[in-house]
Amino acid sequence: MDTAWIGVIGGLCGSVAGIAVSTLNNRDQLKKEREARIWDAKRISEEREMKQRSDMFKVYNAFLNEDGNFQYVRENEDQRFKNFDRDRYKQVMRPLLIPDLHLLSNDVFKLVRKLDSYTYDDLNYIDHEEWYNDMANIYGELVMAIEKEYDQKL
Repeated sequence: MDTAWIGVIGGLCGSVAGIAVSTLNNRDQLKKEREARIWDAKRISEEREMKQRSDMFKVYNAFLNEDGNFQYVRENEDQRFKNFDRDRYKQVMRPLLIPDLHLLSNDVFKLVRKLDSYTYDDLNYIDHEEWYNDMANIYGELVMAIEKEYDQKL
């Protein structure tokens, strides 16, 4: 065989080997970068979720602190109905919950909205005692739902 052909074949073999090694190296590098991006996205997502849960529990802590400092639900004298301190709820408790409503769990969110609608709408009730009793019951459900969130956390 001619020496020129040997040089050409050697050059082609060297090129093919270089392309193969380069391709394998690039594929390995892309795999590592993809894994790093996935890990980074997962870490960011976990940090965001942890911050949101932390903020949610700050709202719950403020709610439970106020609930512990003031009695919102009292028994009536005849003990047929419960009495709910609607004015205090509107002045103190509602401002704790409404600004961070988007942070609350779905169950707590629904109960807050339900209590909020009852607080401002007395058109469906002929008897105010019944209206206040329903608000007291919803408030009790709200406290239990928030306490359930703490149980789920642990």
